Amino acid sequence: MLTSILAIVIAALAAELVWAIAVPLAGVELSVPAADMTVGPLSIAATVIVAGLAAWGLRAIMARTRRGLNTWTAIGIIVLLLSLAGPALSGTIGAVLSVLEIMHVITGVTLIIGLRYAAGFDRRRSSDA
Repeated sequence: MLTSILAIVIAALAAELVWAIAVPLAGVELSVPAADMTVGPLSIAATVIVAGLAAWGLRAIMARTRRGLNTWTAIGIIVLLLSLAGPALSGTIGAVLSVLEIMHVITGVTLIIGLRYAAGFDRRRSSDA
């Protein structure tokens, strides 16, 4: 359980790091015209936490099946690929689009790898008890 929470926190911190490099350092304003909003640290953290909890919940449900972890990983990859359409369809272009896509990839990959690792770690710990 702690390993899964850590994976979600690391994913959020990774996305925040991308924001910290892009916005304050590089001067990119992460405005999303279709949503009439500017992406900031609070919205990033909230989105990553919600996505992470959803992924963790699905993994917990699917872990009960024989091929659950592999199926969960495939679903995670598909969801990540579909999520890449969001920034592209939101009307962002140039550096803003690139930064948002990088955030999606880093967050998705971190969650998939981290929660998959956590599933194996949790399984090993429960068999040791």
